[in-house]
Amino acid sequence: LTTQYEVYKVETVGDAYIAGQAGPPLTYKNSALSVLRFGLHMVRAVHEWSREKNEDFSLRVGVHSGECIGGIVGTEMQRYHLFGTLMTEVEVLESTAPEGHVQVSQACREAVERQMFLEGTRKEVATFEARAENELSTSKGEVHSYDEVGGRTYIVRSYVK
Repeated sequence: LTTQYEVYKVETVGDAYIAGQAGPPLTYKNSALSVLRFGLHMVRAVHEWSREKNEDFSLRVGVHSGECIGGIVGTEMQRYHLFGTLMTEVEVLESTAPEGHVQVSQACREAVERQMFLEGTRKEVATFEARAENELSTSKGEVHSYDEVGGRTYIVRSYVK
């Protein structure tokens, strides 16, 4: 999927898979819509795999749009790592997303809608439903405010494969 959507896998931290797009040399495309479609496809693929194996697996995806800083850390086992408030915000988005869904920030929604408009993309590719809850909660009961992720968040649905 990373090749299909031209997304760069940065790292895995625990059970979190961190990927995104930036610009050269990491990726040659910087598209909020591609990252969103990557997340939607991941959810769909895990659900299909789970059904085929008769297992009960799901995942949560959080997508944000903005700036962060990246660099190589470590001396003996070097790896690329991302830093900044964007990373804190995307962590909250992922951990508070409903199981089996993609949750995006207001900034991501605006970037995707702008790109869809400019490219003439059909609206059914990504529709956004505002979260109705007064606050965001993780599966472990941790509570977060919408202010921590830059405002209201949205669950994304796609009616196109």
